[in-house]
Parts: sequence; C-alpha cells; structure tokens
Amino acid sequence: MTSHSDVDLKRRIGLFAATSITVGNIVGSGIFRSPHSVAQQMDSLALVLLAWVVGGVLSICGSLVLAELAVTHPRTGGLYVYIREAFGDAWAFVFGWANIWVIKPTVIASIVSVFALYFCEALGLPAWAQLWTGMGAILLLTWINWLGVREGARTQELFTTAKMAGILALIVAAFALPHAGPTEAFAAPETHPSLMIAFALAMIPVLFAYDGWTDSTYVGGEIVNPSRTLPIAIIGGTLIVIVTYVLVNLAYYHVLLPSEVARYEAVGSETIGRILGDWGRTALAVLVAVSTFGTTNGAILTGPRVTLAMAANGLLWKPLAKVDLQRSSPGPALWLQAALSCVWLAFAGGFEDASGWFVTTSWLFYGLTTAAVFVLRRRGGPPAGYRTPLYPLTPLLFILVTVLLIASDLTDQGIRAAAGVIVAALGFPVYYLWKGRRSGAPR
Repeated sequence: MTSHSDVDLKRRIGLFAATSITVGNIVGSGIFRSPHSVAQQMDSLALVLLAWVVGGVLSICGSLVLAELAVTHPRTGGLYVYIREAFGDAWAFVFGWANIWVIKPTVIASIVSVFALYFCEALGLPAWAQLWTGMGAILLLTWINWLGVREGARTQELFTTAKMAGILALIVAAFALPHAGPTEAFAAPETHPSLMIAFALAMIPVLFAYDGWTDSTYVGGEIVNPSRTLPIAIIGGTLIVIVTYVLVNLAYYHVLLPSEVARYEAVGSETIGRILGDWGRTALAVLVAVSTFGTTNGAILTGPRVTLAMAANGLLWKPLAKVDLQRSSPGPALWLQAALSCVWLAFAGGFEDASGWFVTTSWLFYGLTTAAVFVLRRRGGPPAGYRTPLYPLTPLLFILVTVLLIASDLTDQGIRAAAGVIVAALGFPVYYLWKGRRSGAPR
C-alpha cells in the first residue's frame, strides 16, 4: 500500500470539534422534514418512535464498528482508507469516484437548497434568489475551510451549538407553553396494507435524517489523540442525536395530531406556529437555516479529504493532493467539490431530486465499510485498543438491515435511487483505464 505520509495535514481537531462534526453533520434538515414522511407511512406514535429508535440503533451498530476501524487506521480519508485496506485499490477508487461525483456534491446541494429556501423565507426574498443564495453559501463555506482546518472546525462548533440550542428551545416550548391544538380534523394517513412494507418505507427518511455519523472519520488524520477522541466523537455524537430526535418527535406529536404530522410537510414550522404564532414560524425558519448552514459546512469540511487521500495514493490527478502548508487545507480538492456542488444545485430539481441520488449509494458503501472489519480482523486479529462490542453480531446486524433497506429503496424509488449506484459502478472501468494509463506512462 502507498503510504499516506504525503498527506500533509496537522492534527488540530479536538474532541469538541470532532463531536460537533458528527452531531452537526447528522442534524441538518432531516428532523424538520422526515417526521412528515414517516407519519405518512404509519399513524401510530408508538410505531413512529420505534422507527426512530431502530434507525438510531442501526446507526449505533455502524458507529461501534466504525470506531474500531477509525482507531486502527486514524488517517485522512475515512471510509476510503478502510475500504482500501480491506478490499484494495479498485473498490477504494469506486467509493472515491462516487464520493466526488455523487455522494458529497448531492449531499451539499440538497442540504444547501433547504438552507436557501428558509433563508430567503426569513428575509422575504423572492424564489429566484434561492439558487444564488445556495451557491453563495457553498462558495463562502468553501472559502472559510480553505482558510484552514481550524476555521472550518470552529465554524462547525459555532453552528452545531447554535442549532442544538434552538432545537432544545423548540422541545421546551412544545411541552412548557400553551398551544392552540388541532385546527381542524384530518383524515388518517393512508397506510400500506403490510406493516412490514410501511415500516421499511418509513425507515428511508429516518436513515436520511441519521446520515452523517461517518463524517468525522474523514478528518481522522487531523484529530488530536484519535484513539480516545474518535470513539467518543462517533458513538457519543450519534447517541446525542438519537435522544434529540426522539424528543423532537415527542414534541411534534404533543402539539399536532398524527394526521396533521402526515399532512404538513414543514412539520417543525407548523408545530412552533401553533405555540408562538407567525413570529415562531419565522424563528423556526431561522433555526432551519442555521442548522442546514452548519451541516453544509461539515460536508464541505470532510468531503475533500477523500479526494486528497486518493490523489496522494496515485489514484487521482496528483495536483489534487496539494495541501497549503500554512493553512493546512486541501485547496484544489475543496474548490473542485465546490464547483461540482454548484452544478448539482443548479441542475437538480430541488431537495428530493438531489437527495435521492446519495441515500442508497451512501448506505451501499456503509455496508461495504462495515464488512471491512471482518477482512481486517482475519488478517491481523482483534486490535489491542478499542474493539467492536458484541462482535460479530453488531456488524452482521448492520449489514443485514442495510441490504434490506437498500433493496426497499431501489424498489420504491426506482431509477432515482439506482442512478447513484450506476454512477458508482462506472468507477470500475474508469479505474482500470486509469491504472492502464499509469502503468503505461514513462517512468
């Protein structure tokens, strides 16, 4: 294997910043949108809460395994590093290829589209301003992260703290303040005849809301004391999110009927509007804008580290491995990601279109990464430090549920879900063309 020693990034990210990356990259727009989609599948609060807990448990299972891989290989690139160590260059290239062209640009485009929507709503700007607002946010946050990893990490700390404080205020308001209650009677949502099908479909928006628990590993080479910091940041951050999501859902259902949660897409806005009126809706728009702005920053901070590691290993154009020694930031990789994200934002048909590309593709690689723990343990045995609890049950459960959910999403979403997987698969012929060009180049 090629060494990562030429990835010249300093360890400057501490525990709070690493945990902020985990929490901030998970909590974005999902908790303000996904409860509506879940309620359309199931009209029972008990089943809704079960779906959110199951999604959290699945994420924790993945996090427990990921922490072992992160401690064993605390290097820049995260999932790319683990896949490469276990399965070789071809699979690692395919993941990196998908990350560059599909996963990170569509994550950034979908989240920043929600930011732009709520930002323009809060300021009373016209709809045509949303595209330029979104592009401006991408370029601004890319510039902040180009200034240095400390600037990017501090921005993440600030916005994660602000969003969690705002969400806590929403929860307290729902339980502590009087509210108007239901405005009118709505019919119960139309549910699927099979509870199993309904539950599987409800898990798709739930897992979208939990996506991001892997992101702190991408900056593994920049984290101080990674053997201690990474398990706490990954597992502890995910646990914080699970508790937050359950409490937020209880807050929604304390104010709204299940049929109303299923009816109102902007369920957070409707909830706080029943309690505080129009100014509450405005405050919620600001909170969503703050939340998604912070999540966009986290995606922009972590995404280029895969590109950087690939280029350093000779699997991409070498200039993409360039790091500014003074700023300790991967400038070319950052600006490439910004350009692709702006293209996706301009041409995707809104949030649903952009997000549909990356959910199935991302979870496919989460499953592959989890399988890496079996390969690496067979080669080197259990690690001396952190070990995955309840191994091998934990990774097996994660892989099994991931396969079932991917199959469900492909069946339900069709070509939109498959498109990202197809683009990822194109990475195999591109890799062999790249490999052939490199082997035929003069030395």
